[in-house]
Amino acid sequence: MPIVEQQGRTIHHSREGDGPGIVLVPGLGSGARLFGTLPRRFARSGFTCCAVDPVGLEPSGPLPGGVYDFTEAARDVLAVAATLPQPVTLVGTSLGGKVALCAAAMSGQSGAEQKAHKLVMLCSSALQTARSKRVYRWFELLCSKVDGELLGDLTAPFLFGETFLNEKSGVVDDIVRSTRPSAASRAFMLAQARALQAFDGAALCPHVTLPTLCLAGAEDVLTLPREVEATAALLPNAQHEVFAQAGHSLLLESKHAYDRVVAFAQA
Repeated sequence: MPIVEQQGRTIHHSREGDGPGIVLVPGLGSGARLFGTLPRRFARSGFTCCAVDPVGLEPSGPLPGGVYDFTEAARDVLAVAATLPQPVTLVGTSLGGKVALCAAAMSGQSGAEQKAHKLVMLCSSALQTARSKRVYRWFELLCSKVDGELLGDLTAPFLFGETFLNEKSGVVDDIVRSTRPSAASRAFMLAQARALQAFDGAALCPHVTLPTLCLAGAEDVLTLPREVEATAALLPNAQHEVFAQAGHSLLLESKHAYDRVVAFAQA
């Protein structure tokens, strides 16, 4: 598997396909495994697709000082993007959308090498609200105060929309059974949850001039569709769309959302 070194940080990632680049940036507590067969699907659609294992989560290097930093995570993503054929689209889900937003702001800075050319934020908001802080605090408590074996059961009702939970209950059961975080991965998730409570990307948005696609699931209760819409309104070159019968795990739950990302990246 490919590895990139960036300022003493080791970033592991998967790589599939041949064509313009796509970098998949995972959400809270997750790595490349979160995306399942998606890299292969993007490869079949004509892309070179990388899914990132963030620093702090093996097999990438350890998190310096045990503290998660969005700016450093964004530099890691751009280091992976720099290895791909252009143009490169950053696709971040949930927390990964915030990381991708930071990376897009860096890539668009005057005098900086443009390593990313398009941005997709999936069920992700740049804005900090009193409600979102409570959500991130809930995640902090889940990974610090609750038995890790219960994590899948406790998060499943919120990670998927009502339609998916009702119609794909067997798939959800499989995901719950496979959610057995190690002590190290729980510590990583804890560091991310704490960083989320301090993150507010509103000031970054005016500096993100890349073509941007902000997608929401109508059934998402973690990042509300109106929070995604409000983020899109702050971005100078953004499109916004909401997908019915889909929740927070948008590309898993909606084929239409996947097709929309492909069309945007190909355009």
